[in-house]
Amino acid sequence: MKKTLLTLLFCTASAGLMAQDMANTLIENAIRKAFVLLRQDYQILNEDDEPIGNKPTLGCYGRVYTCGVRVDEDKLLVVKEFVTPWSGESIVKSEKRHPEVSYSGLLELNTIDFEQIDVDVESAEEQVSGHLYIIDGSETPGFMIDESAGKKKGYAVWLKAGSSISIEKVPSGLTLEIKPLNITTKENNAVYELLEQPNGNVVGGAFIVPSIDGIGKIELRVNGMFEKRGGVWKFISLGKDEND
Repeated sequence: MKKTLLTLLFCTASAGLMAQDMANTLIENAIRKAFVLLRQDYQILNEDDEPIGNKPTLGCYGRVYTCGVRVDEDKLLVVKEFVTPWSGESIVKSEKRHPEVSYSGLLELNTIDFEQIDVDVESAEEQVSGHLYIIDGSETPGFMIDESAGKKKGYAVWLKAGSSISIEKVPSGLTLEIKPLNITTKENNAVYELLEQPNGNVVGGAFIVPSIDGIGKIELRVNGMFEKRGGVWKFISLGKDEND
C-alpha cells in the first residue's frame, strides 16, 4: 500500500487553489489504512507464573490504548507505552512478581472489533532509545520511514476518539485530524516541543512528510511519532541523518 499522491494535487493545494479541507480529505484517504488503534493488556505474575491482582472487570491487571502506524511490508511503528504498558505503574520486578503482556489487539478505523495480533515485545526493534520501536504485527504494508533530519514540512496526523479514553471502555468514534506542521530537526536530538498542543481525546499520532518518488509523484513517509510525556505531547523524530 504505497502512499502516493499526484504532485499536481499537492501543488494545487499549496497554491491555494484547493480548499484546505479538500486537501486534508485527499491526504486522509491516502493514509487512513496506515493508522490503527492498539490495545495492550498485561498481568502481574507470581513466582509460579500465575496472575495476581487482576481487575475483575478487565480480566487483567492493566490496559493501555496507543496509536500504531503501519510501516514497511508487515511492521508497526509504536511508542514505548505499547512495548512496556506497565511503565506508568510503580511495579517492582522480582522473583515473586513480574509483569507480562497477556493480550495484544489492533483496531482499524471504521471497525468495531479488535483483531488479536501476535506480538513479542521482547524482540521489538528500538528506533529511538526509550521512545519508538518497530514490531511485527501488520498484515498490510504501510509507510516507508524518513530518517532524514533538517527542515521538514509535512502533516501532523492525530488519532482521536469521540469519547474520553478509559481502560474499561474501548475508544469509539475514531477519526484522524490532519494539520500542517513545519519543524526543523537535528541528527543529535530526537525529542522536540510542539508549539501547539492538540485538542480533544487524543490517542496518539505521527508526523507524515512528502518525499519525491519518481517523476510526477510524491510519496508520503513517516518521520516520527507523537508521545505524551508528563501530560504534554512531544514530537519524537526518526531523523538520524542531516541533509547536506
